[in-house]
Amino acid sequence: MCGIFAVYNMPKAAELAVIGLHGIQHRAIDYAGVTSFDRSGNPYFEYVKGVARNFKAEALNRLHGRYALGHIRYPTVADDPTRINIQPVRGSYGKLPIVLAHNGNLTNVSELRNKLEERRNATSMDTEYILHLLAHHHTGDIEKDLQTILPLLKGSYALVVMLPQKMIAIRDASGNRPLSIGSKDQSHFVSSETCVFPTFGVDTFFDVPAGSMCVITSSSIRTIKFAEPDLKICPFELIYFAHPSSSTFGVEVDQFRINIGRELARLFPVDVDVVMDIPDSSKFIALGYAQGTGTLYHPGIIRSHYVGRTFIAATQALRDLDVAQKFSFTRGAIQGKRIAVVDDSIVRGTTGPKIVNMLKTLGAKEVHFLVGSPPIKKPCYYGINTPEENELLAAHHSAEQIRVQMGATSLHFLPLISLKQLLPDGNGSCFACMDGKYWH
Repeated sequence: MCGIFAVYNMPKAAELAVIGLHGIQHRAIDYAGVTSFDRSGNPYFEYVKGVARNFKAEALNRLHGRYALGHIRYPTVADDPTRINIQPVRGSYGKLPIVLAHNGNLTNVSELRNKLEERRNATSMDTEYILHLLAHHHTGDIEKDLQTILPLLKGSYALVVMLPQKMIAIRDASGNRPLSIGSKDQSHFVSSETCVFPTFGVDTFFDVPAGSMCVITSSSIRTIKFAEPDLKICPFELIYFAHPSSSTFGVEVDQFRINIGRELARLFPVDVDVVMDIPDSSKFIALGYAQGTGTLYHPGIIRSHYVGRTFIAATQALRDLDVAQKFSFTRGAIQGKRIAVVDDSIVRGTTGPKIVNMLKTLGAKEVHFLVGSPPIKKPCYYGINTPEENELLAAHHSAEQIRVQMGATSLHFLPLISLKQLLPDGNGSCFACMDGKYWH
């Protein structure tokens, strides 16, 4: 996963972009980059390895101007490990500098490579092909050229394109990845998530429509449709990735997760003394489960906030180390208790067994494990780092086999039919990682 945050028409825009990136840092933890245009339209780029707060004041002081585009990302196994592959990607549009940030994944890279044989990538990122296409189809009218090239892209993409004095926010026809615009006075902010908007005093915002681009200038925001929407939104954004204070795909994330917990309570009302979450993304699911069953909720598993999200760590070794360092436990709430542990999902199966083992070591009588998503059985090709099927525990193990491997007293997944009913449009969502039905 990646995150985008852009600032239009604000002093010290690059510094504000870094603040915005820090506000969505839960989406990616390995690299951060920021580009800003000065008054003459010259681009300046800075990047850091690690989290956005690693930017130094002296670096940001080199980035002047009122327009800035920032990006955070983690590398996928498809990346060439010898390249850093930092975004925003920079290039030329005719005589103008252009920068672009991308969240998602293009699934037709081989096709694009064949179309652009004369142009070679400097990185191993699919994002760079978008710049090559713009150069190949250049007419001098960026809006027209985008309408020409965007239908050539398959997969998922939320994009922000920045030129001097102009910023363009784009979502593909599937709307698979979120992107929103917030405004305050004559300034505008573009973000992968809305949770950061209040930091800048923004209380009104809207989602970039699927299949459309929003052209931001000093005088207006214009929306141009380039494709008919064919929605395939990613429910994993709502279940796991998005911050609970975000509104994603028009859905309040915290309430959606509470509703998941209540559905789990309706379907699987296990008799326990206490409900606990594996923090942080399952907290509201656990709250919903406790409310639905009338059971005490107690945060007996404590997360260290000095360790990143284990799912988005780059390698399995880092995930294992992160789990060991990440959690501590309140013994008094565990010893002698029957416990319902709630997690948002089981992907690789790294965290759950260690949690169950620790709870038993601390004296839990029973450990029932409830999962706020269906089993993840297939790789995602639309921007989530699960490219290998052999990494996915549920791809090769039944629920009972997973329960035995975890050592849990019982194990319950949210059924796929229930997830579809909880979403505002179950027919307009992507469940490829759960049912293997890919759309590109």
